[in-house]
Amino acid sequence: MKDRHEHILGEVVRSYLNTGQPVGSRMLADQGELALSPATIRTVMAELERQGMLASPHTSAGRVPTDSGLRYFVDSLMAVDPNMDQQLESSVSARLASSSERNKLLKHATDELASLTRFAGLVWVHEQGFDHIRRIELVPVSSEKVLAVIVTDSDQVQNRLITRPRDISEEQLHQVSLRLNEQLSGCNLEEARLRLQHEMESGRLRIRNLLEDLKRWADAPTEGQTEMFVSGQRQLLEMPEFAVVDTIRSLMVTIEEKEQLLHLVEQVESEESGVKVFIGSEHALVNMEQVSVVLSRYEGPSNIVGTLGVIGPRRMHYERVMPIVDGTAKWVSKMLAGA
Repeated sequence: MKDRHEHILGEVVRSYLNTGQPVGSRMLADQGELALSPATIRTVMAELERQGMLASPHTSAGRVPTDSGLRYFVDSLMAVDPNMDQQLESSVSARLASSSERNKLLKHATDELASLTRFAGLVWVHEQGFDHIRRIELVPVSSEKVLAVIVTDSDQVQNRLITRPRDISEEQLHQVSLRLNEQLSGCNLEEARLRLQHEMESGRLRIRNLLEDLKRWADAPTEGQTEMFVSGQRQLLEMPEFAVVDTIRSLMVTIEEKEQLLHLVEQVESEESGVKVFIGSEHALVNMEQVSVVLSRYEGPSNIVGTLGVIGPRRMHYERVMPIVDGTAKWVSKMLAGA
């Protein structure tokens, strides 16, 4: 995009984010920032509209940025205040530092996100039930059943009652445990499935039923726990974007049922780091085209995956909100690491 087009697009977006009103060429010319005539500005705005960056809500009513225009602004034109990190540190650190217990820390982070942005703050924590196998113990329970105790690298314990091979002694069961630990120690789920399948096919252990039961566990281990903390929903009711009944109803249902939001969380958790912004139609939340979601993952202990962020109007000051979300994620990571 040409420099002049970027400059005008940036001014339209900033004006729209400040006022919520369509932006006209005369208004931009009168501000004097561009040093261009209204006719020149009008020509460039028309080109930006043809490119899908701007839209005209009404004839002769000026232009507003589209989702594509806002995306270009966020990705390429937005300037973040270099002092934001220091401001955020002073406002967030004291409150989060006082929370040593995990859930209290995450609840405080949710409140802080809502307070700083005036939007709805959300924090997810996903405690995974499984990472890598440390050891397996086969404990005889009866003549027909064996308790398989699977311990992970993060000291999570999963138990599965499985069929005891006929006529196998405790000493033989111990030898099977040793063989399984040789094969599975340090494996993730996929590796464990493959190695169990190989043992079943090789027939070396001659305990096919036991191996089949273990493989069924590896196919569907015990699920971990997922929690979501929410704060500040009522603040959204005061914003003009949420005056439409369908929008606010859809938003509250989405927060309550969580499923749609968790699809976004999965996308963020697949990223290595950084803030991810879903603008308007990009998030595919039903009846919520005027809503944007800003999320970032945070780092917890080895079996904890977390994401936090805010839900607010599409017309939000992204250059302020994104550093708040990013900084809060970094502080939560720091506090969890020290816990």
